[in-house]
Amino acid sequence: MRILMLALLFLGAHLNLTALVPLQPGHTPPPWWVGGRLAWPFAVNARTLIPPGDLLNSLTPILGITAAICLLSAAGALLGWIVPPHWFAWLVGVGVAASLVLQIVWISPWALLPLLIDIALAGMVFGLGLNVARLRG
Repeated sequence: MRILMLALLFLGAHLNLTALVPLQPGHTPPPWWVGGRLAWPFAVNARTLIPPGDLLNSLTPILGITAAICLLSAAGALLGWIVPPHWFAWLVGVGVAASLVLQIVWISPWALLPLLIDIALAGMVFGLGLNVARLRG
């Protein structure tokens, strides 16, 4: 279960960081063998809930970076690196919340994988009550 949690945390962080460099119009997505658009769900020409402009351009990196930092910090707590273990649930909660808002603002069929990862992380931590002590076994 610990490996699955780490994989979800790292994948969630990656998917949120891709918002910082969305696929530009006319460019081809990454090849399928590295995940294609599943691993790179953001594209400049995607329809967003917030109209393109300053608000979207400001909100996207804030949410993407916040989600990634929180999820990576939660992974650090799980691995016993620097971050106190009792912060784990809070870090996952804030990371998932920021990620959910980001994915909903940039809603598209490609947002399905990040949304499923967010739901899985929230379910594991808050539904099943998994914490660092239980995950380390």
